[in-house]
Amino acid sequence: MKYRIFLWLFVQATLSTHAQEIVSLRSIPFLTAYAKDIHVAAVTDKRVVKNLGIQRNTTADYVTLSLNGGAASAIKTFYDLTFKEDSTSTAIYLQIQELNVQASIRRMNNGITRVARVHVSLVFLEKRGGVMKELFRIKHNEDEVFALDDQQGLYRTHEKRIRAALEYCMHVFLNNYQRTKDQISLPDFEPTRENDQLEAKLGQWFNLVTVKGMQSWYFAGYGISYTGFVDNKKGLIRPYETSLEVTWARSDVAQENGYAEVNSFIFRPELYFFYKRLFKGAYATMSTNVPVGFELLEDLEGNNSFNFIIGLGASQGLRLIPWQDKGVVFGVDFFQQLETSKVYTFDLGLELVLGVNF
Repeated sequence: MKYRIFLWLFVQATLSTHAQEIVSLRSIPFLTAYAKDIHVAAVTDKRVVKNLGIQRNTTADYVTLSLNGGAASAIKTFYDLTFKEDSTSTAIYLQIQELNVQASIRRMNNGITRVARVHVSLVFLEKRGGVMKELFRIKHNEDEVFALDDQQGLYRTHEKRIRAALEYCMHVFLNNYQRTKDQISLPDFEPTRENDQLEAKLGQWFNLVTVKGMQSWYFAGYGISYTGFVDNKKGLIRPYETSLEVTWARSDVAQENGYAEVNSFIFRPELYFFYKRLFKGAYATMSTNVPVGFELLEDLEGNNSFNFIIGLGASQGLRLIPWQDKGVVFGVDFFQQLETSKVYTFDLGLELVLGVNF
C-alpha cells in the first residue's frame, strides 16, 4: 500500500513538472564607445526563481526555460565579449533583480497578435574603499510583435530579445556613468534609477465564450458571444467582442403591430467596447455596437415578409471571472438600442450572461 501511494505521488509530481529547455546566448559583441572604460567583474543573481519562466515551445508543449550555465554566468560571459578587463578599466558589479521571458496575446491596431517580452531589472555597482556603492539601476522591457499564428517564430527568438535587453541596459548605464560618478561625491547622493514604474508583466489574455438570455420591453431571445481581452489593473481595457443573437417579439407586441410572429437574427459587432477592472476577477463593462441583421415577419393572415435591420446599441454591465486560468464566467448587462424594426424603434432590456473562460 505504501509503495502504491509513493508511486502515485511520484507520477503526479512528474506530470506536474515542466520539461527543461536551455537558452544559450549567442557570442555576439556590441558596439560602444566605452568598451575600454569598464569591465564586468562579477554578476550576482538575486532572483528567488532562477529560471526564465514557463513558455510554449515550437511543439506547443510547456517548458521551463533557463540560461545556459545559469543567468549570472551567461550574462557575464555575454558582457565579457564587449568589455575586456585590463589595467585601466573600472570593475563594475551587476546584480540581477529580475529576468524573465513572457508571451501573451494582445489586441492592437492591426488586429489580435502575439506579443513576446523580456523583462529585466539590473543594478550596477562599483567598489569604493572596499564598500559596494550602487551607481545605477534599470528596468527594461524588450517587446516584439508576432502574427497570431507565429508561435514558433516567437519562441525561437527569445534569445535575441534577451541579448537586446542586456545591450540596452548597458548602453543606458554607460551613458549615465560619468554623471553618476560625479554625483557619488555629493552627501545626498541617490543612485540613478531608470523606468522604476515599468510594467513588469504582460497582461493575461482572456478568451470568453458566453451565452446570454435577453428580455426587453418588446422581445425575448438568446445569443452567443466571443470576447477577447488583455487584463490590465489600471486604465480602460479595450476588448474584442462579437455576438450572434436570435430574438422574437412578444406575442402581444407582434399582434399590436399587425403580425402573428416577428423573429430576428442579429449580428452585433462592437463599435466601442471597454472594460474597467474593479478588483481581481470583476470588471465593469460599457459598450456601443451596431446591430445588423433581418426580421422574418408573418402577418395575421399568414403572409411572410422580410425586413433589413440596422441600428445603434449600448450596454452597461458587470463580468465576474472567479477563476483566472479556466472556469465559469458570470455577467449581467443593461442594454438600450435603436433599430429599424417593424415593431419598435427604441428598446430597453436586460441580459443575463453565463459562459467559460479559457
